[in-house]
Amino acid sequence: MTEVLRKELAELIQMELDGALTDEQFNRLSFLLKSSPDARRYYGQTIAIIAIFHEPCGVQPTGIDNDAYLCGDSTDAAFWRELALNEQTADPVQIEKTEKTTAVTPLPANHSQGHPYKVSKLSLYSLLVSSAALIFLIVYALLGPAGRGVEVATLTETLNARWASPERGLREGMRLSTQSKPLRLWEGIAAIQFDNGSRVVLEGPAEFTLLTDDQIQLRHGRLFASVPKTAIGFTVSTAFSKIIDLGTEFGVKTDPDGMEVHVMAGKTMLISGTAKTSKTQLEVREGFAKAVSAAGTVQDIALKKEAFVRRLQPQTQFVWRGQNVNLADIVGGGSGFGTGRIEAGIDPLNGQKVEKITPRYSIKGSGRYELVPWNPFVDGVFVPDPSSKPVVVSSRGDVFAECPATNGEFWTEITNGGQLSDPVELSSPQFRLDGQVYGTADKPAIFMHANLGITFDLEAIRRTLPNLKISRFTALAGISENGPRRSPYADFWVLVDGKVRFCRRGADGTEVYSIEVDLNESDRFLTLAVTDGGREKCLWIDGQPYVLDGDWGLFALPQLHLRAE
Repeated sequence: MTEVLRKELAELIQMELDGALTDEQFNRLSFLLKSSPDARRYYGQTIAIIAIFHEPCGVQPTGIDNDAYLCGDSTDAAFWRELALNEQTADPVQIEKTEKTTAVTPLPANHSQGHPYKVSKLSLYSLLVSSAALIFLIVYALLGPAGRGVEVATLTETLNARWASPERGLREGMRLSTQSKPLRLWEGIAAIQFDNGSRVVLEGPAEFTLLTDDQIQLRHGRLFASVPKTAIGFTVSTAFSKIIDLGTEFGVKTDPDGMEVHVMAGKTMLISGTAKTSKTQLEVREGFAKAVSAAGTVQDIALKKEAFVRRLQPQTQFVWRGQNVNLADIVGGGSGFGTGRIEAGIDPLNGQKVEKITPRYSIKGSGRYELVPWNPFVDGVFVPDPSSKPVVVSSRGDVFAECPATNGEFWTEITNGGQLSDPVELSSPQFRLDGQVYGTADKPAIFMHANLGITFDLEAIRRTLPNLKISRFTALAGISENGPRRSPYADFWVLVDGKVRFCRRGADGTEVYSIEVDLNESDRFLTLAVTDGGREKCLWIDGQPYVLDGDWGLFALPQLHLRAE
């Protein structure tokens, strides 16, 4: 143990004995004792030495050289020599007998009258301080090394977390205890796993206190709680309310003006009102949110699904607020969470990345399944054409057996939305379905003019998601209204591992189709495709069929829905 640490411990111990230790200094002493065996040994030896001073007849350790004992790994020798000198030179304290009002039995005649008992100032002081030290030692032992209380949870993950002093020593894997003082997270994110199975994620700045093994007090900040059925009854307290879990996931936000509760799954019991006001109790169900003012009034508010951090993965800096995976963003080279570039996409001829839509007008496909090695979440792309051989739709060799006959050509790349300013007859450069603009950051869409197909690698996406499952794929499908309206006629397909899970044949641009495909953990490849619809209703000019004319396919709002495990 270093001399600096030894001196700090000596000062902290002396202040505790004097009753002058602040809460912050108490936490510092607790942390030192918890983290250092040398500090614990030093503390124990110091207490043992103090106890010597009030033993009868000035008992001292036997068989030990005094200077060696004092100067070893116990405490400062000069300090103890000064105490010994004071013991020898201090003026005695006279303790006078007081008159008693009750009758007493006379002493025997031969009993000699005793002299006033002399007590050293230091002896009294030593008795007091050693008693205080003993109390401190017992309290520390009872409350445990993590703080003033019982261990009830573990700090499991943090991301860019900065704690206020003295909590700044907190780190992943540390046990947390019930405490009288709040913990303060100045910034960043921290996840806490309670021993009963409940899990909370806090976003700084936040101030909170672990009250029991199933109750946390949030003084200010944001908190998201995930509570299993085995831990029903988990409670979050604020200055204005209590939220009692009934088997659910919910977020809580509180500040001096009031609080909000947003229920993502299951239901909660909300008890509003402060200690000085009347209480209101009501149930808040999945999909609803309530606000409680500082005065205790309750009102309905809009649910904010993405207002709270629910999961994090510090290794990859991944933060999940409940959002779904955006497949259009992945087409644009992104992670699925808004990092892709609008209008960027993939060339179906070779799988290479393109930065902007470049209409090509009826280009013949390669006839191969083209891998996309630069994009970790896209397995490959293809131009559907079963005329010469089966249409392969994955790197594993899955086949699109139900693929209809096509002319084997395509018009432009597969892109993350965007817009077209091509000199064809466009009503607008923006993609539209049912009058709504799609292909933007707020309303994403995959633009896939017939004949095109793309396959996403679900397993690669899963590997980036911490403790999350892909539950289903949803989208809106239709022919964009801004394209030529002469003779749009196309087919929309969704396949999982080569098997058709959604099909709409003969779309003519008058409808928008809702897609919902359930997915399980064994599903590996998700394929989206648009085919030309054939010659039956296509545009004919001078006896020639233009089967691609107007087939501006869109998969709008293409999302993989996630749920926590």
